[in-house]
Amino acid sequence: MLWNKISLEQPRVPVSGVSRYLTPLWVSGNEEPRDGPCQSDSSSSQSIITDTGFQLQKMNLFPHHQVSVSFKIRAALKLLTFREQHVIVQFWSPREVGKLQLLTTIDQPFGVGVASEALCFYRRDSEHNAFLVDKDHEEDLSPPARVFRRGLPEWTYDLNNYKTKDFPQLDCAIRCGLYGYLALPVFDSSTGLCVGVLELLTSVKYTSYAFEVQQVHKALKAEHLSSPEVFDHPIPKALYERKQIELDKIFVILKNVCNIRSLPLAQAWTVSPSSSFVSNNKVIEKTCSSFDTRCIGKVCMSSANLPFHVRDMGMWRFRKACRKQHLDKHSAFVGKALLARGSCYVENVSELSEEEYPLVHNARMSGLTGCFAVFLHSVESDVDYVMEFFLPLDIKDSPHVLNLVQTLKHTVKTVSGFELGDLSFIEVVGPPMDLSVNKTDSSDSESIVTTNSEPEYASVRDQWPLTNDCIEEICDNFTVEKSNLSKQNRKRKRDSDTTLSISKVMVNATFNKSMERFTFPLFHGLSKLKNKVAKRFMLEGQKLRLKYIDEDDDLILICCDDDLKSALDASGNMNLICLEG
Repeated sequence: MLWNKISLEQPRVPVSGVSRYLTPLWVSGNEEPRDGPCQSDSSSSQSIITDTGFQLQKMNLFPHHQVSVSFKIRAALKLLTFREQHVIVQFWSPREVGKLQLLTTIDQPFGVGVASEALCFYRRDSEHNAFLVDKDHEEDLSPPARVFRRGLPEWTYDLNNYKTKDFPQLDCAIRCGLYGYLALPVFDSSTGLCVGVLELLTSVKYTSYAFEVQQVHKALKAEHLSSPEVFDHPIPKALYERKQIELDKIFVILKNVCNIRSLPLAQAWTVSPSSSFVSNNKVIEKTCSSFDTRCIGKVCMSSANLPFHVRDMGMWRFRKACRKQHLDKHSAFVGKALLARGSCYVENVSELSEEEYPLVHNARMSGLTGCFAVFLHSVESDVDYVMEFFLPLDIKDSPHVLNLVQTLKHTVKTVSGFELGDLSFIEVVGPPMDLSVNKTDSSDSESIVTTNSEPEYASVRDQWPLTNDCIEEICDNFTVEKSNLSKQNRKRKRDSDTTLSISKVMVNATFNKSMERFTFPLFHGLSKLKNKVAKRFMLEGQKLRLKYIDEDDDLILICCDDDLKSALDASGNMNLICLEG
C-alpha cells in the first residue's frame, strides 16, 4: 500500500457539537525514507527530481521560521473538519533554491479524510511538482503559484473548468476522483506576509465553499496565522484609519435618521470588491468573496463590515441574514439606486421576487414592508454606497417617505464629505403605484398622494420641516442600540401579543435528559408555564429557571412574559418553544 511509509496521526473525533457529524483529518507526521524517484545523496538527506526539472533536497531543508510555520499548519489541520471523507488538504511553502524561489509541498504537512490509494497517489504527484514564484519569473503555472503571488484565493466547483496549462495536475486529480478545488493564501498575523498556500481538493462539486473557507480561517487563527474570510473586504493598512472615519460618518447618518423617524433598521451596501479568482468555463476570472457559484459573472453588492443601525431588536435576525447575502447589482432592488445614482422605494419588499430581493423570505419572517434605498457618494474616497432604510412596520403611507427624505437631506449636509444621489425623482419598485407630490398653501408642507400621472416616479421637492439639528456622537461603528419603542412599535407589539394570546404553541421541555412535549396558550404567561413544567417533571414546590434556545444555540433565561415571545421568535415559523430546565 502506498501509505506504508507515511506516518498519519489518527484524528480525535469530537464527542459533542456539530463537528462530531463531520470528517476530521488524518494529519501527516514525519515521513520515512522511501524508494522510487528519490535519489539518496547522503545518509541524512534525499533529493527529489520534480516534473519541472528541479532537484530538491529533503529533510532539514527549510529555515527555522518556515519550520515554525509548518508546525502551526500541522496543528491547524488537526482542528479542521469537513463535509465528506474523500478530501485532501496540503500546504505549499516557499523555498530558496540558489537565486530562485520555489513553491513546494515536499516535507510540508498535509491531511486526508480517509487513507485511500487515490488520495495517496495525488499526494505523491504533488511532491513532484514545484513552481517558480520569484519576481523575475512572471509565468504562473499552477493555482498555488498564482495564489502565492497575488495573495488572493482561487477556487472552482469543478476542476474540468480549468485548462491543463493552468492546472498541471488536472489529469491526475480527475483520475483520483477529485473535482472541487480551493486554494487559500496563508499569512503571518504579525507581519502580514504570505507564508504559503493551503490547498484543498474534494470529490464533491460544491456550489459554495463558504463553510470550508471559514473552517480554515478559524483553525489558522488559533495558530496565529490568517487567511481570507467569506464576505471579506480587505482594506490596505495605509487606508484603514481613513476608511474607518468614513464608515463612522455613515453610521451617524443611519443612526440619526432612524432615531428621528422611528425606523426599525437602516444599513449600508456597496459593491463587493473582486477579492478572489474562480475558474469557470476554462477561464480564470475575478469574483467576489462569497465563494459561491451564484455570484460568478455578477457584480455583487454586500453589507458585510459596513455600518448599520438596528433600533428594533426584533430585526436583528434579518440584519444577520443581510450580512451573509450578496445582491446582484444589475437586478436587485438596492442595485437600482446605485445604477441610477438616485433613489428607489418599494411599499412592500415581501412582495418582490427573489431575483429583485434575495432576502425576501427573511423580510417576510421579520414583518418588514416599506423600504427606501438611496445612493450616497463619498467625495474623499470616491466610493459609492447605497443606504437602505426600512419604514416602521405599521406605516405604509407615502408622506412618511417624504419626511424621511427631508430628514436624510438635512443629516447628510451636517455630516460633511458625502453627496446624496438625485432625489428629484424616486423610482417606485414593485406593484404599479402612482406617486406625486402636492404642496399645500396653508401649511407650507408637502405630501405624496396617489395620482394617475407619472406612474413610475415620485417627484420630491427640497424642503426641511424639522428643527432638531443635533447629530449625536458615536463611540462604536458597529453597535446595535436598544431604545424605547415608538408609539407605532408599541401598537404593533400589542397587536402581536393579541394574536399570540388566541393561539397555542407547542412546548418542548428538557430536564436531566428527559423531555416533555405539550401545548400551551401563551396568554397564560410565564408563571403558569412554570407550574405546568413543574407538574410534568414532578418538581412542584421547587424554584424553576426556564431557558430557551436561541438561533445561535445559546441558552437564554426567560425572566418575564415578554420573553416568551422571544422564545417563540427563536423557533422561526415553527410555532414551537424549546425549553431547558
